[in-house]
Amino acid sequence: MALNPLMLDFVLDHVKTGDAIAGMGYPDIVYPVERLRERLGEKILQLKYREDSEAICRRHGIPNRDIPDSESLFELFGASLDVYDVVQERGDEIIADLNHPYPDVSCGQYDFVLDVGTLEHCFNIAHALVNMAALVKVGGYVLHENPFNWGNHGFYSLNPTLFSDFYGDNGFEVVSCLLLPRGGGDPVSAPATKRF
Repeated sequence: MALNPLMLDFVLDHVKTGDAIAGMGYPDIVYPVERLRERLGEKILQLKYREDSEAICRRHGIPNRDIPDSESLFELFGASLDVYDVVQERGDEIIADLNHPYPDVSCGQYDFVLDVGTLEHCFNIAHALVNMAALVKVGGYVLHENPFNWGNHGFYSLNPTLFSDFYGDNGFEVVSCLLLPRGGGDPVSAPATKRF
């Protein structure tokens, strides 16, 4: 699960000191190194990197390089990261199953909720979507990166209308809905409800 450059740009453009970020699964940073240098300047010297960088690069099909630690990156912008997952992969995850209700104490405490490819792997997808939306503060953002047409990746391929209808009916504003080509290329704006 990787935080793609488009999503990371959005977060870094909007994050403020003191913001809280929730990751649905650990968000690997596969951001171009030169862009990260531009964003961080001298702070890049304080950035920590993942010990399992080689395995992450293999998993995402990218050339071998050091992968920034997400928690370290967000700390350099003054924000904190909590990772929700169904398993302990790194040891600091908050164990929670998106298929079941989250406790009320988790609700409304995050400025950003990042779904970097988790929703399509949840069998009870409607409840998972409700849980993600419940975590965000009023005025915060929920960002999703999920497959639209990727056979046998997870249980579901998701259409733009799911996000448009769900968030629109629950008091959110959909800022944008983009289709990203898997092999690279420019994002394309997707119609919210019109068939295409």
